[in-house]
Amino acid sequence: MSVIGIRASAQEIRYAILEQDITGNVVFVNKNTENRIKYPATIDKVEDKLYWVKSEIDRIIRINPKIDKIYIKMNEYGMEKAANRETTYVDSIFLLAAREHNIPVFRKLNSQISSNATKAKEYAEQRVGKTEKYWNNTMADAILVAYWGLKVDV
Repeated sequence: MSVIGIRASAQEIRYAILEQDITGNVVFVNKNTENRIKYPATIDKVEDKLYWVKSEIDRIIRINPKIDKIYIKMNEYGMEKAANRETTYVDSIFLLAAREHNIPVFRKLNSQISSNATKAKEYAEQRVGKTEKYWNNTMADAILVAYWGLKVDV
């Protein structure tokens, strides 16, 4: 089984593709390859950004055809501000792409994946390790939501 965990922030999209091998071990497939997509600096309109995000998520799905489920780590409730609102729009593009590709999709909060913002990096590293570059909470969230989908929410 192959699961992709996705987390959008105001600056980037981070994603983790996790698979379970025949012995039950979790493999972080894209640990040392693409796992960070920065929004182009030239895009300033939200509709253009969403159009671009749609093409990127379609590309990721196309080059990873074995994805069985998509898990989105969404913003926590009560954290509303302009940047979070825009990431919610980006999350809706993930939902749309999953539907178009007939891939089951699920949205999760920290409390639903047994995590919290202060411990996310530690928890992710314990489960599958960390990326060599650009290690941050956004990546940790993507890992943890994918891990949840692979190991718990089966």
